[in-house]
Amino acid sequence: MDTKRILLIGGLGIVAVVGFLQLQQMGQPAAPVVAETKPVIKEISVVDYVDVLVAKKDIPLGSRLNRDLIAWKKWPAEALNKSLIDNQSQPDALSKFSGAVAKTAIYKGEPIMNQKVVHTGERGQMSALLKPGMRAIAIRINVETAAGGFIQPGDRVDLVLTTKAPGSAFGQANYVAKTIFENVGVLAIGKVYNNTSEGTAYVSGSTAVLELSQVDAEILTEAQSRGDISLVLRGIDRRNAVAPSAAKTRSQRSSAGASVTVYRNGQSKQVAIQGQ
Repeated sequence: MDTKRILLIGGLGIVAVVGFLQLQQMGQPAAPVVAETKPVIKEISVVDYVDVLVAKKDIPLGSRLNRDLIAWKKWPAEALNKSLIDNQSQPDALSKFSGAVAKTAIYKGEPIMNQKVVHTGERGQMSALLKPGMRAIAIRINVETAAGGFIQPGDRVDLVLTTKAPGSAFGQANYVAKTIFENVGVLAIGKVYNNTSEGTAYVSGSTAVLELSQVDAEILTEAQSRGDISLVLRGIDRRNAVAPSAAKTRSQRSSAGASVTVYRNGQSKQVAIQGQ
């Protein structure tokens, strides 16, 4: 065998081996490509705070603000709006709002707003407590006619008119009592128009200031000239529930006499007042 033939056979063998190896590599699954991972860094946002004026404790309607009732509290700057009182725009707010009167109840932690208070010297503080269209009227009271002195500003009361009935029994005068108004708001007792933090009842002075419409104020003024007005304290639950009477008997009296118009739940009703 000559040299050329040997070289040719050897070259073919090398080609066959190389082709065989390549076929094996093609039959094997490709190695997975591992992607390079980078560590995830979470950005921590920084929250900016400002000091906002809030109530340190519950503030009843009509209360005069002071440093025991209001204080600064941290508030997110992004939640700040024009209604809030912050220490950047009003750094002297603690002094400025001391002496202001609350026009509505403000609860602990609630922001103090200009809409909820009236400042001394701005206008009449009592008029600021009145609802639109309502009037403040003062009537004579004493401990006996004001639920023993436990009626406070902010309470709701019924008004009972007591008049002397005609005739007498066993030498004593007869009296007739009629409820002429229901669910009336009390603005002040005497010269006091706010409660203490201890909830003390007031009987200072001899007047109660009530909130009524103009027409009702006229009716009440006329009724005062006919007899004594008593305030009957209502419960906190002010729904128009009617409790059963605890009286065993009810006297039958004549319906003759003068009358007044009583407004209940927006409807008028003529009620006779005897002894006129």
